[in-house]
Amino acid sequence: MLEWLVEWYDGVELWLVQLAYPLQVTLVLAVLLPVCWALARVVDRGIDGLGAKLTRVHDAEPPVGRQDGERSEKGTPA
Repeated sequence: MLEWLVEWYDGVELWLVQLAYPLQVTLVLAVLLPVCWALARVVDRGIDGLGAKLTRVHDAEPPVGRQDGERSEKGTPA
């Protein structure tokens, strides 16, 4: 059913392992760093949102990344 995907992945894997080691590391980091950063951001926002909905304290400060225009106690945007 997904044989084309398996064949494509095998081809990419074979191409990658035939590269010189510094090129392998550079390529993997160029792909994995943005993917991991984006995934961490999504997880962080999801946990912040879930925590805001499940908290019992109604006057709690908003999450750090919230941009609702409110000001914090020091006068800087929240």
